[in-house]
Amino acid sequence: MTVHNGEGAIFLKELGFKRIVLSRELSLKEIEYISKDLDIETEIFVHGALCICYSGQCLMSSILGGRSGNRGRCAQPCRLPYTLINEKNDKETKGYLLSPKDICNIENMEDLIKAGATSFKIEGRMKRPEYVAGVIRSYRKAIDAAINKENFEEEQNKKELMQLFNREGFSKAYLYGNKGKDMMAYSFPKNTGLLLGEVNKDKSIKLEENLKIKDGIRNADKGFIVSSIIKDNKEVEKAYKGDLVKIKPSNYKFKDKLYKTSDTELLQSLGKIYEDKFNKKIYLEANVEFKVGEKIKLSCRYNGEEYFAEGKEIEKALKKPLSMEKIEENLMKSGETPFKINKIKFDSYEEGFLPVSEINNCRRILINSIEEKIIQNNPHCGKIKRVNVDNIYSNINGIKENDLPKYIFSIYTYEQLKAVADNGFKNIIVDLFTRNPLNLHKIKGLYQDLNIYLKAPNIIKSKFDYVEKIIEENLYNIKGIVTANLGIVNKFNNRTKIIGDYKLNIFNSFAGDFYKDFIKGSCLSIELNKKEVKSITKHMNLDSQMLIYGKIENMVSEYCPIGSTFGGKNSYSTCNKACEKGIYTLKDRMSVKFPVKTDIFCRSHIYNNSDINLIGNIEELRTFGINSFRLDFLEENYEEIEYILKSLKEENWKRDFKNYTRGHYKRGVE
Repeated sequence: MTVHNGEGAIFLKELGFKRIVLSRELSLKEIEYISKDLDIETEIFVHGALCICYSGQCLMSSILGGRSGNRGRCAQPCRLPYTLINEKNDKETKGYLLSPKDICNIENMEDLIKAGATSFKIEGRMKRPEYVAGVIRSYRKAIDAAINKENFEEEQNKKELMQLFNREGFSKAYLYGNKGKDMMAYSFPKNTGLLLGEVNKDKSIKLEENLKIKDGIRNADKGFIVSSIIKDNKEVEKAYKGDLVKIKPSNYKFKDKLYKTSDTELLQSLGKIYEDKFNKKIYLEANVEFKVGEKIKLSCRYNGEEYFAEGKEIEKALKKPLSMEKIEENLMKSGETPFKINKIKFDSYEEGFLPVSEINNCRRILINSIEEKIIQNNPHCGKIKRVNVDNIYSNINGIKENDLPKYIFSIYTYEQLKAVADNGFKNIIVDLFTRNPLNLHKIKGLYQDLNIYLKAPNIIKSKFDYVEKIIEENLYNIKGIVTANLGIVNKFNNRTKIIGDYKLNIFNSFAGDFYKDFIKGSCLSIELNKKEVKSITKHMNLDSQMLIYGKIENMVSEYCPIGSTFGGKNSYSTCNKACEKGIYTLKDRMSVKFPVKTDIFCRSHIYNNSDINLIGNIEELRTFGINSFRLDFLEENYEEIEYILKSLKEENWKRDFKNYTRGHYKRGVE
């Protein structure tokens, strides 16, 4: 949902949501406003890989590789090399231009706690267990120190985190502002490691860090495992910072800089943390009844409740009876459970016999009964409760039309406007927040019978009041709003018609029904295939629209590749507005160029290289129940649009299709 402003948070709070995961792009002040001023529980991402695009708004992996970041399958195309080109003067810059450093806020726990954050989120799903153990251990110490006003060894813990994984160091994301290129890892997109030392002429290295056999080493983009360390002409198991050594394999040359990417000792020590997943036991005191001719009975008390277990009948001992010590020994075994019986009281004992396996089984029955009760009282899952929106905004009275526009066109130039109007179409989407926007009064003066829909930004942070003011000033000039911004939906749903943008991510009928009381209809997610489109329209109570032509917005980001490279933006310098002095594309390894645009808020927008084109599939889409179609024009001229609209009227595309794509319409997405 990309919750990143107060109005969006209020929208969800009023619907009954208890806790909100905020976007990673928020500043400390923005977190504090939502957490404290609006009194909403918030979850903040504090450590791990940072997506360069707003979460939930990235389609780069989906469109280029068929693996959706929205479904947890991102192929990370942002970690690949790109060339940014100014097409006006052919100037270019190269590197891993979309690859940010990992976030590390271990030094900022006190600030985040003061800001009112309820929960801290740490990356771990795709990481090795040693990484998770180390990061959690460090942050546990930092949080406890901040709460208890104790000293915390920041430098030592941060160095350990750097050794576990870093990309050219760490950043604090946008917690203290937009740092431009200083938050990026332009040179290397993988684990950088810690500088081990520079290679001398004789291939010796003066160590900047301790080194042990089996440690991992990186030299540029190649890696190897240390098999031998030679110090003072002798092989050693370990060498220390300041030592002059040679290492094998000798995959390096004079002046190479070597980095230690894995520390064997550190990983082994972290591995011990999770060797016993229940190393912190919950201790129980048990009572035992052991009488010949009766069943063995076991009982204990936990959290104010009594628990009981019975085993098989105790037999008279023919030879050696089962001693109290042997019974205690087996009852005190804990196995793979969080509980351990550490004290035992015999309410009765007679010398008898029972197989040890039955003693163990009785213990398991007792502990299982406790675990089952805990699960029953604290269910991890259950039936999904539908959010009740019947009583919220029940006074909606500003919407009288029942249908979405049959065709609607997003335009950016007066030439595009003329082409649409000259061909007899009446519904347009205008973005007033792009560079060099169109003027609504001028449009109305030229074409009085047009229905204008205002494109409200999907991302609005500190300028929400400004955007709200612009919309307010133009309400009488527009037919409605197109947006995926929950804050705008919350502010204007009872004042004008709202159509959801495809970035609202309507993947299924449940998502559509969730919004049905707040928006008139929505453009469906472009990640759906035709089978899914057919299914969603059959079951959803929200009018559906399809994007059938245009360049998909692959990314929207607070980070601007233009401003951070050609613009010189970093922690100490502001951007020189290079975006206003050129036309920019981002070229990948296959020489495919993606248009890069900026808006008036200095956010960057990266578009797909090929236009989606489903004009030839309109008839089929109608059979699915879709009767509203959207076309987005970005850089098309009059003649190009004229042919597109001619094809639209005929519902047939006759030209070569090689520069177009049907997106996921046929093959779907992972």
